Amino acid sequence: MEKLQAALQRARQKRDNEPPSRIAKNVEATQRGTTRRIAQSEALSERWSRIPMFDPSSKRMHQSRIFASEATNEAQHFDILRTKLLLEMRRNSWTRIAITSATAACGKTTMACNLIAGLGRQPELRGILFDMDFRRPSVSKFFGASPTASLDDVLSGRVPFSDQAMRLDKNTAISMTTKVVHDPGQVILSGQTAEVLDEIQADYKPDIMLFDLPPMLAGDDTTAFLPKVDATILVAAAEKTTLKQIDLCERDIASQTNVLGIVLNKCR
Repeated sequence: MEKLQAALQRARQKRDNEPPSRIAKNVEATQRGTTRRIAQSEALSERWSRIPMFDPSSKRMHQSRIFASEATNEAQHFDILRTKLLLEMRRNSWTRIAITSATAACGKTTMACNLIAGLGRQPELRGILFDMDFRRPSVSKFFGASPTASLDDVLSGRVPFSDQAMRLDKNTAISMTTKVVHDPGQVILSGQTAEVLDEIQADYKPDIMLFDLPPMLAGDDTTAFLPKVDATILVAAAEKTTLKQIDLCERDIASQTNVLGIVLNKCR
């Protein structure tokens, strides 16, 4: 206690002995830093406000099994997953999270849509969902939305992100794919794609970027994209996805990025 009091006394003396000019400079520097942070925050909010909002109907959301936009009993499992995901991301300083499965119809898109919908109830966070399943895009169908352009138009640089993306809430945006891409590997492996994603991350500073990827065993698209993300969630369907498929996909993911976890879906 005596050491603490002595340290405080020395700090007071040092502060009192500082010349007025230095004190004024410190105050001015602090004020400049505060003003700069406020300006940056306002510019970021303005950038997000340019993304048009859309309002999917409750009927369409329920038909697509998207429940996480409201705090209901149906949403609690997705809320738990969202919380665990965010905690792990903060622990590891991760931003980009991929969601995939071994085969089709395991529920990966349903999970991705619920995660972005649930994030809308966390106003202090920002999130973006990208529909990277160019062979079987479905996010736009899940929400019943019709963007004027497709995600591949953004990744190729033909359309700005702010003109193509749509906001589900003030703090969440979705970049949807509306047309089948016959050679998705060309888009995924393109250096332009990596640059555009980096620009979006720098401009909009999302706390989380979710990528709904194709099933891993349906082609090489997902494997090619995995090095661009920080971690991956593997979705397995009960009574459908085999242990051999899970093991194969998990090893493939681990060779490219971090395995965030395996989610067992469609349990009776």
